[in-house]
Order: sequence, then C-alpha cells, then structure tokens
Amino acid sequence: MTATLERLKELLGEPACWGWARPRLWEAAEKHLGVPLPTDYKTFLDLYGPGSFDGFLYLDRPVDGTADELERLWPVSGRKPHLDNPDRYPFSFHPQPGGLIEWGTEEDGTTYYLLPEEPDPADWRVVIETDEGEWHEAPGPITAFLLSLVEGPHPPPFLGRYRPGPTLRYHQIPTP
Repeated sequence: MTATLERLKELLGEPACWGWARPRLWEAAEKHLGVPLPTDYKTFLDLYGPGSFDGFLYLDRPVDGTADELERLWPVSGRKPHLDNPDRYPFSFHPQPGGLIEWGTEEDGTTYYLLPEEPDPADWRVVIETDEGEWHEAPGPITAFLLSLVEGPHPPPFLGRYRPGPTLRYHQIPTP
C-alpha cells in the first residue's frame, strides 16, 4: 500500500467492512476497457468498496463483472459527444486512444475522469468536468488527488461550496 493510500486510510479510518482484492472483476473491467486501470484506484476500491466521500464524491467499482455492469460503469459504445460538440468537449472519450475514462461523480453533475495519455496508469492525470461545463486538470494518481482535496492548502475552484477537510469520511454503498 502506498504512503498516500496509508494517509487516506488514517484520515478516513478503517473501512466499516474490510474489503478484499477482486482480481477477476478488475481483469474483466480492464479487458472491457482495453487498458489497465491505476493500481491505487483498484486498491482503494478493494479496501473501501463503492461509496462516497461525505455524500459528495461517489466512486463505483464492478461487483459482478457482467458485460452490462461494465458497460454501465465504463461505456465503450454509443455516442461520442466530443465529436458532436468539440467546443463543449475538449477531450475525447474512451475508447478513443487517450480518451477520458470516468472514475467518479458528484451529485451536482460534476464528473471525474482519468486522462490516459501516459504509458503508466500511475502517471495519469485527473480531469474534472463541472456541472457548468468547465474543465480542470489536476495531477494524479487518484489517491494523491483525493488526498490533496483533504489536505491541500487551497481548495480547487471546481469544488464549489463543498470543502472537504480532516473530518472527511467515506460511506460505503451496500452492494447486492
């Protein structure tokens, strides 16, 4: 476990229900996507499961690995909005090479993506699309990004009124 993930664990506390590695599910997800996912992302979700940071930032992961579930989590077919409106969507979306891969959402419509431009998924940047259509980029990996939301000296502009801090908690969403 990385130092960043250890620090997040200190801040969030032990998971209410200990997770475990789900290699079969992650292998199915990566086969569906055609790219490996960042290890810190998989490790965090294996440990804490699907849930949200204080009902604000939601993260999901496969729980059964079916084709329908994987397509719901990471659509690889269908419309390509960046082609329809390049002024609104300055990035392409997966499965286009280097296209954004969604990893989190907020209840207000803000969406968090991975920008898979580097060969090593640990080096992928985070891209944020706000509910108002603004785009922001931040350094990755995901756990370092999450930690910066909590411990960073200045809250990023895309957070709006939400200000995570040292009392941040992760709330698991029960899975069937």
